[in-house]
This record gives sequence, structure tokens and C-alpha cells, in this order.
Amino acid sequence: MLGMIPLILVLGLDADDDYLRTYSDAVRFAGGEPDRRWPAEFLGRDETLLEGFLMSYAGVVIPGGADIEPRRYGENPRPELGPTVPELDEGQLAAAGVLLRSKIPVLAICRGMQVLGVAAGKGLIQDLPTQFPSTVAHNIKDPKNFLAHEVEAAAGSRLAALSGGTRFAVNSRHHQAVRDDGSPGHFRITVRAADGIAEAMEYGTHPFLIAVQWHPENLVYGNKPALGLFRGFIEAARERAGG
Repeated sequence: MLGMIPLILVLGLDADDDYLRTYSDAVRFAGGEPDRRWPAEFLGRDETLLEGFLMSYAGVVIPGGADIEPRRYGENPRPELGPTVPELDEGQLAAAGVLLRSKIPVLAICRGMQVLGVAAGKGLIQDLPTQFPSTVAHNIKDPKNFLAHEVEAAAGSRLAALSGGTRFAVNSRHHQAVRDDGSPGHFRITVRAADGIAEAMEYGTHPFLIAVQWHPENLVYGNKPALGLFRGFIEAARERAGG
């Protein structure tokens, strides 16, 4: 792909640098320049400061990570809830609120999809095995590029176009999911697993705001749908940056 190299923020805590390297490597492979900076100095202050920080990037990746504290979406924690990180919740949810109102290209992955869902007013299924039993293998941790199950994308969706078809296999390591409550909103669930679980969302007429529940950063090197998704994101970021 020709043109300038857009600067992409991978939005995670400094303490998680090792984990986030995979996301940065995928951004670089797809043609972007990743940057790792946590906006601690802008949190809890005038929101325009955080907005200015985010606007300095051509695109933003919201990566996977820990569970979100359920009180953020109006529920009490279930016993099956995993570890939560208050600082991560605060920063990513604040950033998501800005990004939902902006035109900055966003690619949200796993927890990132859940962050955007919560920021848009949706709830989460806290634990799929106990709240939504299924034969679909949603949480196979290793190897990280194992294609655990198929998903189906809505015909005409951006994800179907980027993936090269409406049916494809994904890796999967999550025990939570965005709750499909049928409420109106800008987000449209465009990809589902065979059991009906929401696997991806797209946001209205936004230039590029896509959230997926699987982990394309682990697949980008040899998987057409994953590479198509990352390249589509980088191209949208390049267009925003004027390249």
C-alpha cells in the first residue's frame, strides 16, 4: 500500500507494554506507525484536553485486556468476573466517549468492543459459560491463532467487504460479550457466531468505527479477513491524515 504512514495510538496502560506489542506489530505490518502513550494527564480534567490528545492521531486501536467493572454498566459483579483495572476502565471509557463523537478511525478488539458497547449505553454478558451456555468455543486461549469457530457477517456490511465474504473463521478467547438488547442506537451488530453472540459491531455512518470480539492482531500475517480488516483501518487513518 502506497502513501504516508499514519500514526496510530494503541490505547493501553504503560504497564501492559509487553501484552500490547502484538497489537503494535499488527498495525506496523498493515502499514501504520503505532504509538504507545497512556493519557493519564488528561483524565478527570476538561474533556477537551483528552479530545485534543486523541485528535493528534490518525487512528486509535482499543485493545483487549481485563474485564470491565460491572458497575460501569449498572450491574453487580458476578462470581465469575475476572480481574478488573479501574485506571484502564476510566481511561478507555473516557476515550471511547470522545471517539464515538469524533471522525477518528477506530479499531476495537475484544475488550475494546466491550468498552465501546458500554460507552454507548449497552450492557455486557459477564460470563458466557454460566449466563449463555453454548457449544461454540468462545474461549480457547492457546494457540492464539487457533481458528475456534466460524462467524457470519451481514451481507453489505463493511466487515463482509473487508473480509472478502460473509462467512469466515476466527480465533476466540473471551468469556464476556456485548449484550444484544435490541435497543436503538448508532451501533449495528454486523457479525454473529452460530449461537447468536455478537461478534462485531459497526457504528452508523462513521468513516471507520469497527469493533470485533475476536483477535485479528494474532491472525494478520496469514489470514485474509484479519489482514483486510487491519488494512481497511490503516487506509481510513491514512485518508484522515490527508495521505
